[in-house]
Amino acid sequence: MKSDQNKFSNKEIAKILRNIAAVHLLKNENRFKRVAYENAAETVEQSSRELRDIWQDGKLFDIPGIGKTIGSNLEEYFKTGKSKHFNSILKKVPSTVFILMNLPTIGPKKAYKLVKELKLLIPKTVIEDLQNACKQNKVAELESFGKKSQEDILEAIKLFRKRSSKSERMPLPYAYELAKELSDYLKKIPGITRVDTLGSLRRMVATIGDIDISVQVESRKDHKVERLQKEIINYFVKFPKTISIDSSGENKASIIVSPNIRVDLRVQEERSYGAMLQYFTGSKSHNIKLREYALKKGLSLNEYGIKKVKSQKSKVKSINQNSKILEFSTEEKFYNFLGLQYIPPEIREGTNEIELSEKNKVSKLVELKDIKGDLHIHSSYDLKPSHDLGENSYSEILEKADQLGYEYIGFTDHNPKTSGLPEQEITEIMNLRYRVIKKLSNKVNEAKFFIGLEADIQPDGRLALPEKAIDLVDYLIVSVHSAFNLDVKSMTQRVMKALSYPKVKILGHPTGRLLGKREGFELDWKAIFDFCRNKKIALEINSWPERLDLPDSLVREALNQKVKFVINTDAHANLHLDGMIYGVSVARRGWCKKDDIINTLDYSAFKRWLNNKS
Repeated sequence: MKSDQNKFSNKEIAKILRNIAAVHLLKNENRFKRVAYENAAETVEQSSRELRDIWQDGKLFDIPGIGKTIGSNLEEYFKTGKSKHFNSILKKVPSTVFILMNLPTIGPKKAYKLVKELKLLIPKTVIEDLQNACKQNKVAELESFGKKSQEDILEAIKLFRKRSSKSERMPLPYAYELAKELSDYLKKIPGITRVDTLGSLRRMVATIGDIDISVQVESRKDHKVERLQKEIINYFVKFPKTISIDSSGENKASIIVSPNIRVDLRVQEERSYGAMLQYFTGSKSHNIKLREYALKKGLSLNEYGIKKVKSQKSKVKSINQNSKILEFSTEEKFYNFLGLQYIPPEIREGTNEIELSEKNKVSKLVELKDIKGDLHIHSSYDLKPSHDLGENSYSEILEKADQLGYEYIGFTDHNPKTSGLPEQEITEIMNLRYRVIKKLSNKVNEAKFFIGLEADIQPDGRLALPEKAIDLVDYLIVSVHSAFNLDVKSMTQRVMKALSYPKVKILGHPTGRLLGKREGFELDWKAIFDFCRNKKIALEINSWPERLDLPDSLVREALNQKVKFVINTDAHANLHLDGMIYGVSVARRGWCKKDDIINTLDYSAFKRWLNNKS
């Protein structure tokens, strides 16, 4: 039996919604209902926050794809643990159908036929029963299946069992690094002019399922393009980490790479590459809204370009087969043709980006090059910390900051542990650290430094640091590292008390989440946002791969309340400082501009902000 936490997780909610969509398909019921549930499932699965937390904030219906009917039934589910409407639909189909749908390449119709024809009605053994049926040649004997389908099902079962041993979605940075490795591998082929990621990875969503990659080749009229496409596909499937080849065609292929991650490749000519990028990047909600917008202009969109729609006297519109498809080599040209401002991939989520782009009101989002410094870095200096040490010395960190072109950085080791150390000794440790760091002033480095500290917020809201020791830092980051299960009111009071201490300038990793390991705690976000805005405290966007915290949805909420942010790496080694890109991607998904991020300020301006003089 699932725990309440798992029962209400985004993964489980998305599964329920997809199962309902499958029932509508199998029963030939309202197509629009099926599509609505499919879109809602994708939105939930890719949400950077737990849907139940959003519901508790009273903002469930603000989510693209969650309409009145689906939303009201989700409310009932969250309140009571079940939905009468959902249950009534799901009962129309044997539950074993939904289990078989988890197998790669097994869709609702195929799963339903297997269950019906082979009488696979026991949920606990359905996969094993199907495997036995395949081994007994029973599947090959079914109409529309055959021996090849039977072999494919056995392979799908094998792959499913491998995948079951790992998390289905991986944190963005891991997918990003694997995609980069694949991209570098593909770029070795002469004739490839561009390689991009697609889908949720290109939108830099916090967690990724499959990896989608596209390759651009030069447009030509001869057969060299076809030969090059074939060469690319053959080369792609031989990627060193390939476990198996899922499919291979003329201009696309799918492989499974270690550790059991699906990678899909598309090859497209330059003349229509922009249209393909657009088509396979946006979320379903974004693409649906864009198609609706285009139809009002008498246009139809697909992965190859834009085509005129033939109007008829009836309300039905059809594609004008005689009209030539308009191709676009870039996404900018594609959006501009529709009368829209270019929309960055990170915000193509189906909120209000199309409406704003029509009015040319999509602001320029913050970029990695805008970042002037990193204010959350742990060194190897041993101050008997409450948590782990970093790997590099202060001098080595400064050298790395120079390499990154930063104007400044902040040393923020964890506070000394409080157990077994009297306050006077902690203050002496902090004093010695202060003197050690100050000696660095004589070293020749381009990047300047600030003396900071990451202080634990204790369960009662006090900081794990004597007040006398606060004089020995330029600023404090305060973070929750324990007692995560307090109720919203208690946790909010705890955090706000900590934020009231002198020199507190940053609330570190504000939800405390660890992607795939620990859900974040909830706060009264409006109260936190108001407090931070009024006290000139920045909310941290933490770039650490398993955090990416604050989640992008909360970033946008805070941005609407005029709160400022700081993007930090929480680095524990110099190589971690290269992860700033991930925090920047979260900020971009939250619609942040350069001016919304404190550490885009130059050294003098940042110092004024730190001293409450700006």
